[in-house]
Amino acid sequence: MAELATQNPRPRILSGMRPTGKLHLGNYMGALANWVRLQNEGQYECYFFIADWHALTTDYADPSRVKLNTLDVALDWLAAGLDPGKSTIFIQSHVPQHAELHLLFSMITPLGWLERVPTYKEQQENITGKDLSTYGFLGYPLLQAADILVYQPQFVPVGQDQVAHVELTREVARRFNSLYKTEVFPEPDALLTPSPKLPGTDGRKMSKSYGNTIGLTEAPTTVAFKIHNMSTNGQRIRQSDAGDPDLCPVADLHKVFNSPDAVAEVEKCCRAASQRCEFCKMDAARAVHNAIGHIHDARMSMESRIDDTWEMLREQSRKASARAEQTMMPVRAIFDLSHDLGSIRRYFAVNENHDKEVRDLSQHSDWWDLPADQRAKLLRNYWKNNLVPRDVPLTQESNREFTTIDRELEEPFITAKKKRVFVSTSRDILMRNRWHFEIPLRSYEVWTLLCWSDETRALYDFPVPQKTFSSDFAMARRVKKDGKIPVQIDRTEEGKFTLTIAAREVADISAFQGDYAPLK
Repeated sequence: MAELATQNPRPRILSGMRPTGKLHLGNYMGALANWVRLQNEGQYECYFFIADWHALTTDYADPSRVKLNTLDVALDWLAAGLDPGKSTIFIQSHVPQHAELHLLFSMITPLGWLERVPTYKEQQENITGKDLSTYGFLGYPLLQAADILVYQPQFVPVGQDQVAHVELTREVARRFNSLYKTEVFPEPDALLTPSPKLPGTDGRKMSKSYGNTIGLTEAPTTVAFKIHNMSTNGQRIRQSDAGDPDLCPVADLHKVFNSPDAVAEVEKCCRAASQRCEFCKMDAARAVHNAIGHIHDARMSMESRIDDTWEMLREQSRKASARAEQTMMPVRAIFDLSHDLGSIRRYFAVNENHDKEVRDLSQHSDWWDLPADQRAKLLRNYWKNNLVPRDVPLTQESNREFTTIDRELEEPFITAKKKRVFVSTSRDILMRNRWHFEIPLRSYEVWTLLCWSDETRALYDFPVPQKTFSSDFAMARRVKKDGKIPVQIDRTEEGKFTLTIAAREVADISAFQGDYAPLK
């Protein structure tokens, strides 16, 4: 499944929502309806999460309702049409990689970047009665950046008010990539969500803090009652008074939930004072019910089976965690926090079994479940950190001519004598004694070809000097003007290893196995 995820040509999107309880029409039209549409169109690989840690940034003093609110949000999402068969739907706190990446980002993010986020001061001014002078509140945009980047998405569906947060995410990704000369994180773009004007029952923005919401899954009678009591913005005090539908909150409901013909008729009657406001409200209530009545029914059905929903969330969170771990492996390696001894082992006395031990990859069996590109990056770093002697320093070349994926897999290492060393891992696990590689049409002084066995989990490395391959590679380059040159290593029955370039057998390279003299 992991292999298929990487080969999936669809761009990835990610978005989330804080669990503040059951959703209202503003939440639905402002985000959720768009998520369902994006999911069902099938154009994107979709990740949607319930941001329960974010709920604590303002409600840390009383977290008693966080889990209940999380389940309420999940039930509303499912009732509205989010499908775990089409999207990954999970809980933020069930994926610890979010917190780990947030912590690492906090080490490199300037304080001023967080203080200038527009919503930071706005919410401090607007949310009264709560002490928000905490790091959690200041740092929540950085946690948002980690939430996003840990899945390496291309787009983030947001409203206009969240664009600044996406821009901070882009800045964090840019700083990380620049600081560590890598391309782990893409710079995702905001995918602006069309959000129609949807006022609350008092004419102001629909918000729980105003107490003016219409619940997404409330009973139809409750919805009708709330709409019946809606403000009309002080218009049509007498039945004969003409109204202006552009100023009436009820008319806004019609514009969102009714057909264009029905909206035109409503506006005509309002301006001509030919229909009583109560009948206009009844028509609006029917339009709302027609649009969301099925969501209420689905929610009622699922409430009797909440264990199923909770188990789905746990399973989907495990799936999200596996994807997040693919990102964190190279990130930990950059900070030298990987879960093996890595390069540290080289600074201590090496026992006689060292060579055999480091080539035994059985302890890294989880790598074989990763996508091929991810596994290739890990094995490249593993070779550099565990097999290359400490007296052979290698640095990474940074060349902007590479594409993102090429930069991660093909950018050469540079020796102390400025030799360019191309390191490549075979990604073919089907042939027991044959390994396939693709060499870019560039000049390198050394090829290091890493062969690994899916059967024995053993790693074989061959630093091959240029004199061995130069003439045959040059001949292949003249024939193939673009793309890459196919290279193959075969292990014979006698245990020898032979190199083949573009279907032409070149040399026995057995002597180069584990020989790092070409790197000096």
